[in-house]
Formats: sequence, C-alpha cells, structure tokens
Amino acid sequence: MGRGHRLAVNLLEHRVFMSWLIGLLFFGLSAEPAPLPGQPLWTANLAKQYGFQRFDRQINKNWLAYQGLVFLSPERIAIYQLNRKTERVSLSSRDASGGGGNFYLQVEVLDIRDGHEIAQLRLPACGMFSSVMPARDGNFIVRTGEMLSLYSPSLQKMASHRLPLEQGESEAWETNVAPSGEVVVAVRRQMYPDFAFPGKSTYVEILDAATLQLKNAFTPQYSAGWLMSTGDGHILSYAPAAGWHWTLMDFEGHWKRFDLSTSPLARFRYRKFGLLAHDYLAVYGEDQLVVMSDPTQAVFTLVEPHQFFHSLVASDRFLAVEVANHPPSYKNGQARLPNSVQVATYDLKTQSKLLSVDVPSKGLYFAVSAQGDLGIIHDDQLQILHSDGTK
Repeated sequence: MGRGHRLAVNLLEHRVFMSWLIGLLFFGLSAEPAPLPGQPLWTANLAKQYGFQRFDRQINKNWLAYQGLVFLSPERIAIYQLNRKTERVSLSSRDASGGGGNFYLQVEVLDIRDGHEIAQLRLPACGMFSSVMPARDGNFIVRTGEMLSLYSPSLQKMASHRLPLEQGESEAWETNVAPSGEVVVAVRRQMYPDFAFPGKSTYVEILDAATLQLKNAFTPQYSAGWLMSTGDGHILSYAPAAGWHWTLMDFEGHWKRFDLSTSPLARFRYRKFGLLAHDYLAVYGEDQLVVMSDPTQAVFTLVEPHQFFHSLVASDRFLAVEVANHPPSYKNGQARLPNSVQVATYDLKTQSKLLSVDVPSKGLYFAVSAQGDLGIIHDDQLQILHSDGTK
C-alpha cells in the first residue's frame, strides 16, 4: 500500500471520527437529560395552569369529594373535578345528569410526555356522583348524576345511557368499569344500607363499555351492601347473604361467600379488599399486602413491619400503593393520616418495586398506567413519574 493511499485512509478516518464527535456533542448537549429514578418527568400547577380548585380543599360538602385522575391510554391522563360556578344562576329543570345550572364537571386531558393540554370538557352536573372512567382503546366514560356518556379519544360523544331511579325511593347507583375495559358494572342499592334490615333488593346492569348498550340486567338473590370493586368477571361487595359477609357475585348474579377463615387473610388486621385484573384479589392493611389468584393461593406478598397500606390502585399487572407509618384515625368520617406518606409502584409479573416517592398525604390522588407510569396529585400539583416496568 502506497504512502498516498495510507494518507487518504487516515484523513478519511479522521473526518469520520470528527463527525461522530461533533454529532455526539451536539445531540448530547441539546437533548433533555433523563430524570433520575423517582423524579417527575414534569410538574404542573393545576390551579394556575388549568383553573382547578386545590385538590386539598376541605371536604365539608358531598360534592367536594368528586375529583381525581385516571390514565386513559399510555399517552394520556385525565384530571377531573366537580365544581360550583362562582356566580349562581337561575335553576333550570334537571336532566339525567342532574345539572340544574350551578355545578359543572371539569375534565382536562393531558399528554403524559410533556403535560400539554390535548382537550378540555366542562359538563353540566349535579352536586353528586361525578367521575371519569377509562374504557378500551383510549375511549372513556364520564358519569354526571345518573347519566353515563361515552367519549372517543378525539372527545366526540359516541353514546349515552341513563341509570334509572325509582320514584319515592332513597337509592343510589355505584358504577365501575372492569379492569379489562370491556364492561361497565352499575349497581343500584339503598342510599344508606341498614346492616340490621337489608331491605330492598339490589338491581344490577352490565353494559358494553364500547357502546353503553345493555348486556344483562338482573335482581340478585341477596341485596348488595356497598360495591367495593369490580374485577373482570365478578363484583366484590359486603352484602347480607345469610348475614353480612364479604361476597363475590358474577355478572349473571350468582353469589359466592368469601370465607376468610380458609386463607392466610385471617391473620390480617385492619383489612381492606379490592379486585384487580383477572379477578385477582388484593388484601391489604397493617404490615402487609397480599394479591391472591384464589382464596388459598398468593401470587404477590409484600411485608413491611410497622407500616400501613392505606389505599391501592391497579392497572393490568401494575399496582400503586399508599403506605403510612400507622393506621388512620377518623374524624367526621374522614381518614386522617400522617402529614407525609409514601406512594410506591410494583410489578406483579417481576415481583419488583418500580418507583417510590414521599408526598404530602393531604389532597393526595394517584393512578398507575398499564405501562407502570405513575400520576400523582398532591396539594394543587400534578406530577408524572415514568417507569421502565415493561422492559
């Protein structure tokens, strides 16, 4: 090989190296640094940026409790809050939403990657029973009063369904979407169940979440107490089935008593219950959290001595749990926790802890996505924390 050829090769290699170095410096300096584990992707002030009231507002009236957040898809999160108009207006006749002019449900749909606003809804509402529930494929269902409305990802209203109440009866509907996003479960029961006198029977509607069309309706053998949670095929409730017991009811109305004495759950103190995807049962309280595939088989166990698992949300294989250093005390029916709590996310598949963050307990709301990302509201701040849980 001649000297001239070697020189040309050396010059070419030098140019390639310099081009690579310049590109590395340019893109490395211009790119946003990745957040550290447990650090938010971004933070938004919900009051200043979107006009919400503070989420730590004092809950001294029923309507003030209807607020929260839900993931609608891997890229979108919805924040909602029921509010009263600042100027009172003349009451008009109520429709199924209960809207008479003075209340509205504010819904903000945000991009979880950078927090920019995708859309906003302001819907007439009554002073009770307002929420947003995710369905499949980015669709979501808004409840205002006794009206359910189905919206597409482009926020077009696609369907609605009215939940009927009987005249002269003190009744209320509880609604939930199954973890699969395929069905809506609506249970009509007495407004204030009397544990001594079960009273009137419960009425149940099962709706197709993609259309809000009625799939099934029935009056079960026993009256339901409170609809605790909904799985992919069952409803968990504290119900008067030959005395008040925890029961599981399928979507055809067949009851099954959940016997705690046959499982490790008998050792729990201050137990709470919740159904997850695949009808897994989460049981949590003082010192531990257990997820069970049946009453005798645990698929996930978490033991934290001297800790109290206070609340839990789930999406597919991911859990987000609120943990305090002692059980709550109660004043005027409201739980009082320490000033600071921990919110942690876990992957049931890998049995691993993904995220953990300390936050104020007052005004705390949180949700977890099907990819393990965590959304947290505390005070009037919204934060999104990204997880690599699906890798």
